[in-house]
Amino acid sequence: MKLNAQETPNSILNEVSRRLNDNTRRIRVLEEKILNIDSRVNTIEQNVINATKQINTGKQETDNELKELLDRLANFEIDIQTMKKTMKKTVTHGELKEINNYIELINPITTKFITKKELLDIIENRVTDISKWTPQNND
Repeated sequence: MKLNAQETPNSILNEVSRRLNDNTRRIRVLEEKILNIDSRVNTIEQNVINATKQINTGKQETDNELKELLDRLANFEIDIQTMKKTMKKTVTHGELKEINNYIELINPITTKFITKKELLDIIENRVTDISKWTPQNND
């Protein structure tokens, strides 16, 4: 800074004071900008922390649900194996039909049984019929 003949110490002091005030104002503006940036960064950090917590909570819930589904699937597999074993022990349609036929065969309501007297009469009639067919009677 060169001193002119017209400059007085008061004018120099005023210039220094003006520059000092200008620099102080610039520093305050920069400090405010830094505070705003710091506040934004803190907000972003907090949002990231909250989002991370939510993601971790969601992941834990998903893991628990997956574990539960796997347990249910394992139980279904066990139930299916048990049902297969039970099915092997059950009667098939053909076997059931065969049992039904046997029951029908010996059912006294639908089957006609013969008495001893009726059987003896039938045998006697047949023997009589056969004796009629002797070679002597055919001529």
